[in-house]
Amino acid sequence: MRQFLALVLLAAACASGPPTQPNDREWSQILNDDAWIESVRKAQPAPPADAPRKQQIEMTLETHKKLEPTYVAFIDKVREYNDRTHDPRAAKLLAAEKIRMGDEYMNLLSRYDKALEYYHAAVQLDPTNQDAQQRIATAESRRYVSITAFADVHTGMKEDDVKKLVGLPREDWIKQVVQNGRAYSVWIYPKADGGASAIYFDNGVVYHTNWNAAAPPGAPTR
Repeated sequence: MRQFLALVLLAAACASGPPTQPNDREWSQILNDDAWIESVRKAQPAPPADAPRKQQIEMTLETHKKLEPTYVAFIDKVREYNDRTHDPRAAKLLAAEKIRMGDEYMNLLSRYDKALEYYHAAVQLDPTNQDAQQRIATAESRRYVSITAFADVHTGMKEDDVKKLVGLPREDWIKQVVQNGRAYSVWIYPKADGGASAIYFDNGVVYHTNWNAAAPPGAPTR
C-alpha cells in the first residue's frame, strides 16, 4: 500500500510539471549562465578605436562564434522560462539581448531596418524599456539621409567629418576603386522617397556630392 501511495505521489508530482510561477531557484541558474556569457564577452579583445569597420565586424563575428553554442541554448532556456512563468526579470533580460543585437546592426553595420526589428521586439518583451524606445527613435532618424545634414557636406571634407554629419552607410553601399595610386570611393545613402544620394571621395576627401544620385522607383526618366 505504501509503495502504491508513493507511486501515486510521484506520478502527481510529474504530472504537475515545472513551476508556472517565477521562482528564485531557476532564476539564480539563469543569472549564473548570464554572468558566464558576459565574462566571455568581456574577455574578448576590443577593436582599436581607429579600427576599420571590416576589422570591427570580423572581431564581433569571432566573439559570436565563441559564444554561439552556449548562447543559443541559454536564450532558449530563458525564453522557455519566461513563457512558462511570465517572470518580468526574464522579459527584461531577453529585451536587453534584443537591444544588444540591435546595437550591432545599427552602430556597426548601419542596417537600420534590422536594428528596428530587434528594438521593437525588445519593447514587446518589456514595454517600459526606455533604452529600446530611445534607440527606435535614433534608428528611425538615421534610416534615411536628411537633406539638411546632406547639404552640410562640402568639398574638401574628410570621411570622419562626413560620418558625423550623415553617418556611415552599410558596407555594401560603399563602392571603391583604386586607379593610378588613388582610392576613389562613393558612399550611397537611401532617401525616404526610395531614391538615393551619393558622396564621392578621392583618397578620403570629398570632391563631389549628388542629392539625386538615384531616382525613386517609378519616377519618370529624363
